[in-house]
Amino acid sequence: MVLDGDPAAADGAARELTEAGHVVLRCHEPGTAAFPCRGIVDQSTCPLGSHAVDVALAVASPAQSAPVAADGGRCVLMHHVPLVVAGASALDPYRAFATRVVDGTNDLVGACEAAAAAELPEHAARAEAVIASSIGLIGGAAPTVTVVRRAGGLHVRVAGLEHRTTAERQAAVVRIVGALRAFDRAARTIDVELGDVETVDLVLGEPST
Repeated sequence: MVLDGDPAAADGAARELTEAGHVVLRCHEPGTAAFPCRGIVDQSTCPLGSHAVDVALAVASPAQSAPVAADGGRCVLMHHVPLVVAGASALDPYRAFATRVVDGTNDLVGACEAAAAAELPEHAARAEAVIASSIGLIGGAAPTVTVVRRAGGLHVRVAGLEHRTTAERQAAVVRIVGALRAFDRAARTIDVELGDVETVDLVLGEPST
């Protein structure tokens, strides 16, 4: 999803991503006014509601000097979509929240692909916390969790529960899913893999509004 804070730079980035084989979504039709966005005109056409968005890109041209308040930026952050910020504007208000920051506009495709595949540390921290509170630790060794986004959902891998009982592992899965659902209500699915033991796939349907 390419954000429209700098339309000219956004158009160029969209072309680059499209030529690399990616599906590009925008908050506005090219050439239309900055307000209203698609979702205000017709909520069903908002890219974050109608598609599984893997990554968002806010890009500024080299001449940009003012902050880039990219339309859609707040929305992608609230949906926990990985965000790439690229361009010359050091004042961009979204840099502090970005998954990846690129100083220029070279290799935007690579930056977006890397951000889409990156681990989600805030999600993982919440999962680890509920494991510790629900079934405790063994010998001081805490289970480790990695979370990545896949096709609009979350894939969770937990290591360190191999020697716990089936009931304890099930309790951990339930607590993990509950914590991640409360934190990231936009995730379409959550699947939990417990190391080499088992995988529990939970298709949760469309997020509630």
